[in-house]
Amino acid sequence: MDSFNGRYQEWSGATEQEVSVMVLDEYVQIGITGTNQRLRWPIAELNVGVSLGGAQTEIRHHRLPAQVCIDGRFAFERIQARQSMGQQPWYRKPRVREWIRNGGLFVAVVAVFFLLYSLLVPWMAERMASTVSVDTEQQLGDGVYEALSSNYQIDTTQTRLVNAFFETLKVPSAYSIRLVVVNSSELNAFALPGGRIVVYSALLDRMESAPELAALLAHEFTHVDRRHATRSIFRRLGAQVFLGLVLGKVGTVGTVLVDHADELRSLTYSRSLEKEADVRGVKILTDRGIDPSGFLDLFERLKTGSSIEVPEFLASHPDLDNRVAYIKEMSKGAKPKPQPALDTIFAQIKL
Repeated sequence: MDSFNGRYQEWSGATEQEVSVMVLDEYVQIGITGTNQRLRWPIAELNVGVSLGGAQTEIRHHRLPAQVCIDGRFAFERIQARQSMGQQPWYRKPRVREWIRNGGLFVAVVAVFFLLYSLLVPWMAERMASTVSVDTEQQLGDGVYEALSSNYQIDTTQTRLVNAFFETLKVPSAYSIRLVVVNSSELNAFALPGGRIVVYSALLDRMESAPELAALLAHEFTHVDRRHATRSIFRRLGAQVFLGLVLGKVGTVGTVLVDHADELRSLTYSRSLEKEADVRGVKILTDRGIDPSGFLDLFERLKTGSSIEVPEFLASHPDLDNRVAYIKEMSKGAKPKPQPALDTIFAQIKL
């Protein structure tokens, strides 16, 4: 999956509109900036060329008057490669040839797949998540975020402040953590593969202290850093991503994730993964002298304000009473220190 920025004209002479373009295996997805409109043009139905001496890629659907222009010729090369690949017999595709040269692994995997399909495929898909590179995780997560973000109203000020808050925590990671705050009355937050964390404004509004926000971000960060999001998504979608991973077709996996994007914002984790996120989150706080009771305050604050309906954030994080018990046990002996930098940023968030 490749992403580009471009310009869209619905017909010749029409006003150009800024768009984001995702080139997937089977189609090109065009998202018109500032709207909820997304177009899907099948790869096989595209006419693609270059103009301005190779400085611009032009994409047209052969049944429509519209066109998309993208600076440079890289988009042209990527679309042509996918069109060529689609015309080749399966045994001539580069990924498959490479896989065949590696031996009989495919035969063994396929045999197990058909023998114990319903039991092993989700488990194997989750385990294969550990083989995906950080760059690929980020690419997959960004694809899901692009599919979701067309419906979001992003609070840029809060986004800047929450990112500054997290950066102040100084948590090392191989991932580039990118937080975004979206305006919503829903009490929710979730992590995507590769470093995206989405926080809903209503959840921030409910908080009353910097340790609560630190607890939330440490918890969601662990879901990213320990690949909980990737593992859980791959397990949930099971067979739909398994063959794509076996065949090395990351674009196919990206297509599946984009098609299920709205489901993934309410992703649930196993109890063991939730506990790992809590345990590591508490350690992140205690190592920095931040009061770990921020976890307990956050849970209690959400429960108190949800007498009629369980908030999305708590509904997607089960076994709450047990989690409160072990967080209390882990927090014994903690020695919180003043956190003026975090308190200052949190105060700005609450303005």
